[in-house]
Amino acid sequence: MVEYKKTSYSDGFGIFNRIHKEDLDGVNNNVLNLYMLNTENKLFNYDQLYEYLLQNICQYVFDRRKINETQNDPIKSRTIILDALSQLRKITSDKDQGAGGELGEILLYIFLEQDLNAPKLFSKVELKTNPQDYVKGADGIHFKFRTDTEGKKILQLVIGEAKIDNDLNNGINAAFKSINTYLSNNTQDIILLDTHLMNQMVNEEEANELKEYILSVPRKKKETIFGIFIGYSIKYEGKEDNNDNYDKKIIQENLQQVMNYRQKIIDKINDYHVSNYEFNFYFLPFHNAMNDRKIIIDQLTSGHPHFSRKEIRNG
Repeated sequence: MVEYKKTSYSDGFGIFNRIHKEDLDGVNNNVLNLYMLNTENKLFNYDQLYEYLLQNICQYVFDRRKINETQNDPIKSRTIILDALSQLRKITSDKDQGAGGELGEILLYIFLEQDLNAPKLFSKVELKTNPQDYVKGADGIHFKFRTDTEGKKILQLVIGEAKIDNDLNNGINAAFKSINTYLSNNTQDIILLDTHLMNQMVNEEEANELKEYILSVPRKKKETIFGIFIGYSIKYEGKEDNNDNYDKKIIQENLQQVMNYRQKIIDKINDYHVSNYEFNFYFLPFHNAMNDRKIIIDQLTSGHPHFSRKEIRNG
């Protein structure tokens, strides 16, 4: 029996605290997950986040075959992280509306692997011909298996979408628009699976089994599900709280902020006529989502070994 391994590191995922998990319906196993980083002095612990991102950046950027080859080459193993960071999109202008957007794609990759237990097939950066270009299509493609009522394995192709926006409502709207676009035209991702699937599998047995579900005619049964990461700005400031009270209240306030959109998410699924798909939502707050994502990615692409808290503010 083929056993597929995750590409990301489990050690360190504990920096994310799940503060709520809820089923959105009892039909398609739609799930809402709300995570938060720890806080220190009423600030999210971005330095731990940064270190965990650095640990996983090579696995996010490169396919399994390249990672495996590098591990057996002492020279390449010393420089691969610099190579990986160079593939991220550098921020060259304060007017860049997409600055730092790749942070959402990296976090999506981590949550789909570590929480959903869906190993990566492709990350969005692998779709790029130029690291400075944006690419249409899914923000990540992962996979997992489920067993039907007759005991047969069904491949679930997990299509990932990631959005980081200061406004939670805007992030939800943008995610569903992207899903609609994907369902209308996903040719690019199908071509990618056809041409690069072997590179993602270290051994031929793994690749051949996936081909039976994805590329063969006729193929074994598969289905599409969605994994959605949404980063947003926390509204709660807690300026009058001491540190202990803040740690408690920000969890409560953040839970309320997200759950206010629970019905909206259900309505969006119905409005876009996608209730025949399974959805897995991951929410993570920032202090100032658009600003913070830019700072984190800017430091990553600059090769900083540790996170500097410049320009990060509470509220």
